[in-house]
Amino acid sequence: MHIAFLTDVALPYVSGVTVAVKRQRDALREAGDQVTVVGPHGDVDVAERDIHMPGTPQGHRLALFGPRLPLKLRSLRIDLLHAHSVFGASWAALAAARSLDVPFVVTVHTRFDEYAHYAGLAAPIARTLVGPYIGAVVAAADLAIAPNEELAGELRAAGDAKAVRVVPAPFDPSLTAGDAARGRDRLAVPTGVPLLLSASRLAVEKRVLDLIALLRASARSDCVLVFAGAGPLDADLRVAAREAGVADRVRFAGQLGVGDLADAFAAADLVVSASRSETQGLALCEAAAAGRVVVAPDRGGYAELLGHDAGGVFPSRAPSPEELAGCVDGLLGDRARLARLGIEGARRADAAWSARAVARALRDAYACAASVNE
Repeated sequence: MHIAFLTDVALPYVSGVTVAVKRQRDALREAGDQVTVVGPHGDVDVAERDIHMPGTPQGHRLALFGPRLPLKLRSLRIDLLHAHSVFGASWAALAAARSLDVPFVVTVHTRFDEYAHYAGLAAPIARTLVGPYIGAVVAAADLAIAPNEELAGELRAAGDAKAVRVVPAPFDPSLTAGDAARGRDRLAVPTGVPLLLSASRLAVEKRVLDLIALLRASARSDCVLVFAGAGPLDADLRVAAREAGVADRVRFAGQLGVGDLADAFAAADLVVSASRSETQGLALCEAAAAGRVVVAPDRGGYAELLGHDAGGVFPSRAPSPEELAGCVDGLLGDRARLARLGIEGARRADAAWSARAVARALRDAYACAASVNE
């Protein structure tokens, strides 16, 4: 089968969407399918016939799809178009799919209402319009994909979707093979010191400031919190750490490459998140695959599959920093429970988020889309 992935963004711009596109592409290729990525010039694989569109800003942030795209896709004998955006890529994919008479699939990766603050003064209007707009995109598709069951249920409940399936992004298996000693050395956290890791963009929607409050609320005054990520709240986090009196126990590692992130996972005692905006929560899934116990809100694909007190600890849908701190303290004080949860979390992660599992789920979704399109 020859699938075209259409995307508005691409690596090296790092986001949940760009990583998911690459991981799903690779999973399908490993399973024997051909995938052509149509998007802004960025993640170039010269061995593949990817189609690189002009982008704005120049490089990799927003693709500009042209009217000749259907002709190009026809020449490649594309069997199905899969858009990984509800914006330009979805409408370009819809037009091409109707021209070629092939199925059109769209993945809704993101809860856009959680990102409306980026619209500034227009945020209230954005929150009002985003639901009907996404509904229109989903209604136009032969099949919609969501990264988790909760979002899939919301898309179905909207009433206009022809079919909805859940398909997550796979984890990178190299992230499960890190070196703990090397990770602690790089992060400047001595052996024996409890290490809490946040692997997240440093942004408002990720609620990373709550993690500073978590550290302050924890009864474990020996814990060190490491932020592995970059983003607009970097300076605010440093100020918050100083004001909370915990600056000496906070590290800023920046955006880590795959090898360094694998080492950070191996070095961590726990991976923590306060984000309530996750759909899948890919970094948390990767942490579980690496055998690390996740402490986070009870929402998103990671919590649905891992389960509270089975493969992770998810106390409530909107836990306070104090509630998360209590979970952290309890786990650090019970190493047998910590080990048990880590083993079960890794088992569940492999079953749900391995490349083979995701490729199988995508193929099933595409078969469903083809039947709808007939």
